[in-house]
Amino acid sequence: MCTVDHTGTARAGYLVDAPMESMASSGVLFSRMLSHHREVGLSCEQIMSLLDLNREYHDRQIAIQLEFARITEALEIKWGRINEQQLAKREELLQQHAQLFAQHKRLFFEMAQRGHELLTDEQIERAEIIYHAEKDEMLDVLSGSLHRAVGPNFQFTKAHQRNGNGSYESIKSLEPVLATAD
Repeated sequence: MCTVDHTGTARAGYLVDAPMESMASSGVLFSRMLSHHREVGLSCEQIMSLLDLNREYHDRQIAIQLEFARITEALEIKWGRINEQQLAKREELLQQHAQLFAQHKRLFFEMAQRGHELLTDEQIERAEIIYHAEKDEMLDVLSGSLHRAVGPNFQFTKAHQRNGNGSYESIKSLEPVLATAD
């Protein structure tokens, strides 16, 4: 889908090194769509609504992150040894920490849904094509290195390919392509 910014969108091949962190984007959700508002075909009203959602998302995200930071600080081991009693004292905080982490992700998906409700299917499709084209362009720069890093008989596939006229079309099959070693 990737019409909504998340932490991996800026890193080509992010799933290869996915850390245990929230995929929720920091601060904004629709920067790619807003950056390509003409190509996507956004109206002024849609642009303003997406900007308003970004603002609401940012404000709500900051509130969650501040509470998360407060609980993280309370969980820190500042004095003495960690033992069963110390761990038991932290159990409720650990649960709150996990709930806030999940709330952070739920907020991301809730706001993404609200943003998608503002858009037509065609606009979402155009945004997806732009995303995959940008991602493929980044990966193309690294393709030789990525192929050698993964293995000699594996090749990354693309979700879209460039037509003769310079536009992109969907590739229906994403089956891995076996390549012979160079």
